[in-house]
Order: sequence, then C-alpha cells, then structure tokens
Amino acid sequence: MDYLFIVNLFKGYEDINISGDYYPRVEFKNNSILLIQMSGDFYDLEHVFKKNPNLESEPSHCSGFIKITEGNEDLLMSHVSMAGYNTMNRILKLYKFAFDTKKSPGNIVTFSGYPAALSSADDYTLTSAGLLSIETTIAVFNEPLYEKVKENKHLHCWLRSYLANRLSKTARDWVQLFGRYNSGTYNNQWTVLDYKLFKPKQELPQTDLIWILEQIPGLVVSRDVTWFIKSYGYWPSYNIPFLSKISELSGFSAKGQINNWWRWGFTPRAKIFHRDHKKVKDLKTLRELMRYNNYQHDEYSRCKCTPPYSAEASISTRGDLNRPDGKWEVPGMGFRNHGSIDYKGTNFELFKQLRFEVVGGPTYGGPGNLPYFSWATTKINTTHFGQPINWNFTEFATQWTTNIPKNII
Repeated sequence: MDYLFIVNLFKGYEDINISGDYYPRVEFKNNSILLIQMSGDFYDLEHVFKKNPNLESEPSHCSGFIKITEGNEDLLMSHVSMAGYNTMNRILKLYKFAFDTKKSPGNIVTFSGYPAALSSADDYTLTSAGLLSIETTIAVFNEPLYEKVKENKHLHCWLRSYLANRLSKTARDWVQLFGRYNSGTYNNQWTVLDYKLFKPKQELPQTDLIWILEQIPGLVVSRDVTWFIKSYGYWPSYNIPFLSKISELSGFSAKGQINNWWRWGFTPRAKIFHRDHKKVKDLKTLRELMRYNNYQHDEYSRCKCTPPYSAEASISTRGDLNRPDGKWEVPGMGFRNHGSIDYKGTNFELFKQLRFEVVGGPTYGGPGNLPYFSWATTKINTTHFGQPINWNFTEFATQWTTNIPKNII
C-alpha cells in the first residue's frame, strides 16, 4: 500500500497531463519521491558507504518533552526539530483512510512533515489510536557497527514508522512493530505516549503510558518509562541514549567520559529541562520552554569556548548566531547551518481532535531577545528556494477541514 502511494505520487508529479482511465499500480523502483521518504536514512547510509569524506560525526539534533501538570490536570507533549535552515519548507498534514479500524487503529494521522513525504521525518505524529510518537536522532560513534546494516533484510526507518503509526493500538504495540526489520539507518530514540491512558486529575497508570525505543545498527531496545514521569513529572529527549546497552555500543558512554555534551543527564539541554520543567503549566509555558534560548546569559549554555557560550547549548538551538571565528570545545557547539526550525506542542484537549500548536522557523525573542532569522542578514550561505526571507512567525493551532470524530480518545 505504501509503495502504491509512492508510485502514484511520482506518476502524478511527472505526468501532469494524465487523462482518461488511470489504474494505480505498484512498482518497486527508485524514484525521486521514494528518495524523499528516505531523507533521514541517508545520513547513516553515507556512513555505511563512506561516500562523503567531509561528513559530520553527528546528525542534526531535536528536543522532545512530555510534562504532567500539577494535580495531573493536563498532559502535554512537544517536539522541536533542528536541522539545516535550507530544510524549512514544511507542511502540516492529515491523512484519513477508510481502513478497517480493527486492523488499522491509526487510520487517521496528523503530523508535521515535508512535501511528498508520507511520514513525518521530524518526527511528530498523532494517530486516531490515541498515540503520539516523536524521535530525537542518536549518533553512532562506533563506526564498525555500520557493517551490520549490510547483513540482514530490513525495512528503512520511514516505512517502519509509517506502519507502526497505522497499525498500533498501544505504545507497547508501536515499539514492538517498529523494532522489526531494523535497518540500522536513521537511528533514533523514539518516545511514544498513549493518550488513551490519561484521565485528567486522576492518578497516572503504573505502566504503558510512555514507551521508548532506541535503535542502532544491529540492535533495538525498548522500555516502558511510565515510572520516570510518575517520579519526576516530565520526560525529556535530547539526542542521547537513555538505555545503557545502546549508550555503550553506540559509543556515547565513551564520548560522555570526554565531555558532558554527550552524557545523558549532564548535557546542557538535560540540565535546562530539569531546572525549568516545573514552569510548564499550559500550552503557553510549554511553548516558552521549547523555544527557550538565552545562550549569552544561561549558565548551562556556557562552555570552554571563545566566546564562552554557545547558541547550540539550549532547548531550541541557533547555530547561525555563533561567531564564525569562534573556538569551540566540540564542533557541534559552533557556527553552522543548523538550528531549531519549528515548534510543535499539544495537550489533552487539542489531542482529542488530533490538533497541535505550531510555530514555523527558528526561535527568536524570549529572555535572550534573539533576532528573528532572516535570509537577508544571516551569515549562513546555502540555498533556500521557496522560503520567505524573514522568519518572524507566531504560533497557531491547527484546524483541520477534514472531518474527524468529535473525540478521538
């Protein structure tokens, strides 16, 4: 079914003069639309085939966050994508198909994504089964692991996430489905929240509210982390493995001994989340935390650098604001074409209509009084076809024109 979509998207794109009878068909061939689906997988495939000698050791970053408010009144979940500023052409999508809901509980999905992409790739996906899935990418510093990518039959990440969102009824289902046929590409920490299990002002369930899955070449490990939010009131995700086996094999444990930048619980975003999560009480304060960047004044954004701080060391990064002539402890702290390119956040009431709040573009303003991103003034030199010059947009909540059942959960 997925390849049927891809092939006929491609046919429609290539031949805009289709007329008369047209019969959809499946072709397992490479085409430009298929390559768009694989955008996340390509980073690791470049490591596998060693085609790019200048490839960065780390992929782009993202920030993910779940918060239970005081008295268990609300449950909020958010994600900030971070990537090159040339990738800011975005689309918010809703897919609704007449599938048998017993076989396909997620027959309606909404997500932030990209033109022609069938899955989110950010990722931030809400499903009619009551699930919300996000991911933050994890690097593989242990390069010999990439040999495992060539060993077995597998399905690429985009397809497994698409299928897991369609076919899963619970968070446990999701990680079990996604974990099959591991490609070892687009290696992420996935977080899946089951909104069906949340009842406002009632005790959180003991299990199955939140599951995580971490993937590297040759290994997938999943874990129920409901206990974490019950103990600490939040769950953070920031591109560092939480599970010890993944941390060890990927090389993060060794890197974390060198610099806290790669150490779970000690990296700047971990410290900011831990310090500020109690400020989150509603969608407004959720957005303020997830768009937060006060790099010149926040103690956790400081580094042994010149100047002594980094705009990459915050919840929403702005690599473009770092000095091109700076000196940095870690290359990822410096000036580069990389930063937050959006914000997505939802709560219990919005989720019931598969809605979420969004802001397009890099963070600006806030306590750091950051300038908005503009192609007219930035020192970043890269293509940006089809983009507006100034990125000073404000928040809005999605309002779908397609009919959705009154209360999904």
